Amino acid sequence: MVRVGSRLEVAPPATSMITTIELDVRSTDIDGDGIVNNAVYFVYFEQVRLVHLMRLGVIWRPRRAGERNFTIAATEARFLAPLTYPETVLASAWTARVGNTSFGLEYELTRKSDGVPVARGSSVQVWLDESGRPTALPPVVRQALANSLRVGSRE
Repeated sequence: MVRVGSRLEVAPPATSMITTIELDVRSTDIDGDGIVNNAVYFVYFEQVRLVHLMRLGVIWRPRRAGERNFTIAATEARFLAPLTYPETVLASAWTARVGNTSFGLEYELTRKSDGVPVARGSSVQVWLDESGRPTALPPVVRQALANSLRVGSRE
């Protein structure tokens, strides 16, 4: 969505359906075994998720007072290879599914140094009304997400 005056309009389709950002592994991401702690992968997913949704115009920052968009209903990760410090991670996200009240995203984390995928994951987001209850995706949100669907997603 893009704001035009006081109204929201569907953002033009993104040039790529996949959003990719670079994230530096921090020394504090490492656990006692010398690898990135499994919980940190979900932080990496969150970071690329927010960039992806802002890029599509589904959410914007800073958030307006009283605004609620969605909540995470489910998330999962499959760990494929270890990730250590120092390293740069290529974090990718794409829209995998658009439903009535929810949408699904998928993720891939890849080591920049050698191109090896280290994790894949997914999440389901549920759109909320002002009281925090599930509600239908607004038409402009549904259209922005539909425009970004990646054919052949794993979900």
